[in-house]
Amino acid sequence: MSSNEEFIQKVLRSRKYRDLHLPAETIRDLIEQESQRFRDEKSMQESVRQKLHQLTALYLGDPDYDKALEELELMQDERELQDFANRMLSAHTSTRERLPYLTDFYNALFQRIGTPQSILDLACGLNPFALPKMGLDQNITYLAYDIHQPRVNLLNAFFRRAGFEAARAEQRDILVSPPTQKADTAFFFKEAHRMDQRRKGSNRILWDALPVTTLLVSLPKRDIGKTHDLSERMRHLVQDALQGRTWPVEEIIFEDEIVFCIRKGAG
Repeated sequence: MSSNEEFIQKVLRSRKYRDLHLPAETIRDLIEQESQRFRDEKSMQESVRQKLHQLTALYLGDPDYDKALEELELMQDERELQDFANRMLSAHTSTRERLPYLTDFYNALFQRIGTPQSILDLACGLNPFALPKMGLDQNITYLAYDIHQPRVNLLNAFFRRAGFEAARAEQRDILVSPPTQKADTAFFFKEAHRMDQRRKGSNRILWDALPVTTLLVSLPKRDIGKTHDLSERMRHLVQDALQGRTWPVEEIIFEDEIVFCIRKGAG
């Protein structure tokens, strides 16, 4: 086993990351990127650990997925299921901020682009727990991608319990392995700025690769403390990713985020 593979296994087995069950390909990709910046192994590994922390920091406030799965399996009615979904959405700031206007949020999106029959939810986080509130048909093809396996397991159990037979979640690092499934729409909610921190220019590569007609990219309007306006910085990020592309872009502005509606055309 090479020193890089030994390092990957060490990280995956560490107390900090072992419960996340991260894909080895994610760390392998970070090693490849940081090896171009650092010649010595120690500095490279330190940088990989720092990048990985940035990538997974949002998981530090995650629900107890095993406990949540047990709870889900014992539910008897739809009211319990909706309360459960709301609690999951409340666990992360990015989804909690939308709860007061969740139905209006999706109504506004689908009024602009039409009602999709198929959706890719990229780096989905806890967003798929909003699926019952999106106003979509129960037969919607909804494919959610995330690197956190316990979260993926819970999402799949939730889809089954909620009756969305064509919905599924999959563990996938979308930067390393972009989805190849064609769809009407892709959600990429509050992740593009973090993706750019991981690898500069990665949004352009990912967005080019997606076989979708419309890409909905949301980005925060303000920092977590709500003291600094990030709108122009986020607009520049999208403009940089689309440089040289002729895809029409519209903005849909909400209280805490801007959704960039990017029409790629035929996927």
